[in-house]
Amino acid sequence: MPSIGLQLYTLRDDLKADFEGTIRAVAQMGYEYIETTGFMGEHSPVMRQLIQETNLKIAGLGFDINTLENEPQQVIDACKEWNAHYAVTFWIDESQRKSADDWKRIAERFNRIGESLASGGVPFLYHLHGYEFVAYNGKRAIDILMEHTDPRYFNLEPDTYWVEYGGVDAVALCQQYADRIRALHLKDYISKPEMHDIEVGEGAIDMHTILKLALQHGWQWLIIEQERYQRTPLESAARCLQNVKRMLQALQAGS
Repeated sequence: MPSIGLQLYTLRDDLKADFEGTIRAVAQMGYEYIETTGFMGEHSPVMRQLIQETNLKIAGLGFDINTLENEPQQVIDACKEWNAHYAVTFWIDESQRKSADDWKRIAERFNRIGESLASGGVPFLYHLHGYEFVAYNGKRAIDILMEHTDPRYFNLEPDTYWVEYGGVDAVALCQQYADRIRALHLKDYISKPEMHDIEVGEGAIDMHTILKLALQHGWQWLIIEQERYQRTPLESAARCLQNVKRMLQALQAGS
């Protein structure tokens, strides 16, 4: 059974207004894990005490690629300190991804980063944002990246919304790289072309099939995230969790 977490970017405004109250609300919703990006004060004595009091745990910690590349021991130490299960990077600057050769160079960098982190027992993941589906001479960047990276050192955290934003069916992508997915961002939208966010399981993405794949392939982490809302962010986060739990329960029951 996958572990379910919340990417704290979902509650970015609430965290700025009331950090402690928001973290406690996440735990009260029933989340067991959180994924953090490191820019909202999460890594602090206050956060440490909140984690102890609420029994929340860290699924993954986010780092920029320069930190991962130049200070891998700092990343390893942070993951160990916070008992994080993986390190993830979320973005590649546009200037570094303009050609097929650029993507081969990115693959080389990711292999080096992943090997360095593996020496400290920390898996390395990359979160997709949609630009990975640009094709160069008929070959997509994502396929170049995956062909030139070693699964011992590097794997994926796709984001279902951004995969679809990039023009690719999220189910198809998850099927194609099922053996390279370790964590998955669950994010839904109402309809194309506007693609306004909606709670997971209530939109256009086939979340039932994606969760079925997660169970079949043993993906360990399902991370809920939402960036735009029709309800308050706290209400949306709670509703997403309820929906995902309900869908997983139905799948386990065989319906």
